[in-house]
Amino acid sequence: MVEETIARIAEKLRRERESSGLTLQQLSDLSDVAPSTIQKIEAGTMMPSVAVMMKVARGLRKKIGFFLDAEEPATEVSLTRKRDRSPGGLRSDEFVAEALSNGISGAEFDGFHITLPPGGSSGAEPVRHRGEDLVYCIRGRVTFTVGQQQYTLGAGDCLHFKGKLPHSWKNSGRMRAEIVIVSSLPTPIDKSALHRFQHGERRSA
Repeated sequence: MVEETIARIAEKLRRERESSGLTLQQLSDLSDVAPSTIQKIEAGTMMPSVAVMMKVARGLRKKIGFFLDAEEPATEVSLTRKRDRSPGGLRSDEFVAEALSNGISGAEFDGFHITLPPGGSSGAEPVRHRGEDLVYCIRGRVTFTVGQQQYTLGAGDCLHFKGKLPHSWKNSGRMRAEIVIVSSLPTPIDKSALHRFQHGERRSA
């Protein structure tokens, strides 16, 4: 299962980066992920953390569930039964993630379910992105670090914050924890901005 997941991530990342006309260095600059890390992911030699996957997906201007989903759906309504979700989605020693929806065309937000073993986390690197995140804790205790503050969520607690704040999370309890994260999607790639970027005409955010 893990090997299949790594292979799927590698293929989707390589195909999307090349179709977007981005070099490893350009995607690194857009996602704040080292070129060597991107290269290892594409080669299928490493399983990235949730944080790294989120950064890379947003660098490609894709939704957070990009690595989980099939091709962009052409539908305005999507019903995803629990039994139809990928049984394990993205999996490592640190987490198991499942996309909550098969998606609709032009979606403006994305949601996924994350299971964390004791000590499991989003990874060493914090995440930053445009938009907002809404987190709901289903069970266990999960500590979110948002900016300079820490927030420990228990079952039924909800945390809402701006994605521009650096954030990460970790299972701070002794039992398995489950959370749902709903996040605003990035805007599509601006072709003119991409052209400026590729020619060194970067603008400050």
